[in-house]
Amino acid sequence: MKTKIALLLTIVLVINANAQEIDFGKFDNYVKKSMRDFNIPGLAIGVIQNGDIVFQQGYGVSMVGEDQRISTNSMFGIASLSKGFTAASVGMLVEEGKLNWDDKVTKHLPNWKLSDPIVTNMMTIEDLLCHRSGLKTFDGDLLWYGSNYSREEIITRIQYLPLSYEFRNGFGYQNIMFITAGEVIAKVSGMSWDKFVDTRILNPLGMTQTISSITKYKENTKIAYPHLKRKPQELLNYDNSGATAALNSNVVDMMTWTKFWLNEGIHHGDTLLKASTVRKIFSVQNPLNVSNFDATIGTHFKGYGFGWFLMDYNGKKVVHHGGGLPGYITKVVLVPEENMGVVILTNDMSSICTALMYRLLDEAFGEAKRDWSKDFSSYSKRSDSLSTVKMNKQDQERKAETTPTLPLESYVGTYTDKFYGNATISIEGKGKKAKLKIVLEPAKALFTATCDHWENDSFVFKFNDEFLPRGFANFKLEGAKISGFNIDLPNPDFHFSNLNFVKQ
Repeated sequence: MKTKIALLLTIVLVINANAQEIDFGKFDNYVKKSMRDFNIPGLAIGVIQNGDIVFQQGYGVSMVGEDQRISTNSMFGIASLSKGFTAASVGMLVEEGKLNWDDKVTKHLPNWKLSDPIVTNMMTIEDLLCHRSGLKTFDGDLLWYGSNYSREEIITRIQYLPLSYEFRNGFGYQNIMFITAGEVIAKVSGMSWDKFVDTRILNPLGMTQTISSITKYKENTKIAYPHLKRKPQELLNYDNSGATAALNSNVVDMMTWTKFWLNEGIHHGDTLLKASTVRKIFSVQNPLNVSNFDATIGTHFKGYGFGWFLMDYNGKKVVHHGGGLPGYITKVVLVPEENMGVVILTNDMSSICTALMYRLLDEAFGEAKRDWSKDFSSYSKRSDSLSTVKMNKQDQERKAETTPTLPLESYVGTYTDKFYGNATISIEGKGKKAKLKIVLEPAKALFTATCDHWENDSFVFKFNDEFLPRGFANFKLEGAKISGFNIDLPNPDFHFSNLNFVKQ
């Protein structure tokens, strides 16, 4: 009898050790402190444990300079959190027998191509969903960012971008492949990706406020407007990003989405996705390296499933994904064995979502309360400082005494990059006030700028897009004529270095 009691007591103690009660009063204060650390305008967060919403709160303002407060109903662009909806959509079609995970992409999109015909013919639906195509992280994103290209044209133009690593032997976070998956869903289901998600996921789950386009916002919609360093930005239309980043939602709806996954695809007794499909989606399809940082916090494995990142933390499997668009950073975190989920939505650029994720995991697992906000905000400040140092160095090394090789009129014309499309160079002003003007035609609202001479045949400019730093148009000569130009605009998100504009 004593043995049985001791065993029972041990089990109870283990359960209690695993399922810590979070002090949300203290956590509320920590969120407020974190917002000061990162200096962001607004945030909404929700936490679910054992099927119950245990914390749900909005903080800050929807727009700096305005009075409207962030609430749990405030709408954010959730960006790459859309990928989980795409993975679920594919899973549903597989369960219906309309798709197979290992179907070749060309079976459903016969005209689709990558630059390598062998990879084109081998690429499967699974490959589209786990970032192993051979294209680098964010390669091709200029095709959809602010552009007038349709989803169909985006996935057609990607064939002109060379692969960077061996197919299925690396990781390159690929938005274009998810847009392609969305087009497969449309072809197989007979309805657009947006309509499929709406019909098969959002409506059954009662996620009535989640939409796939800002054009669906109503006059009374509470919008958390995007910000860049606390400066309000206009809403951008990302409809053409479709299955990779188009959704807009709020904490209330995303709590329902989180509960759906924790319930292994069941909502109010209805099975929308089989448990076996959920397990497949949450299984490592593409392993990732464990960084030095990961190792110091006790993470032993990392990988990508279908539309979700996977890792371990304090002995628990953590399923998570972040989303980022200029002015928005978001995150969803699931700990299935603890029946715990977290949603964090913000309307500025920072790593606060990751800091709050680790803080909540520590709270839930009973770990020492590291000040993740302080650590991550210091990393961000260090990065900003390095960017300033780099810019100052460029200024110091500039050969300001040089002049363009040719008169400005010689630089004027239409230039074409086969992958991206046309750019036009014209002259603004007259005489000594004359300057070159650059316009990238597919995204002219964002990518238009007046250029100042920098050195030799290089001109410095700042696009209309406040998200991007300054850049340089470097013109090339063949003999006594301008033959083309390229753009030097280093940034982690949009790869202008892939573009080579040739004068027509």
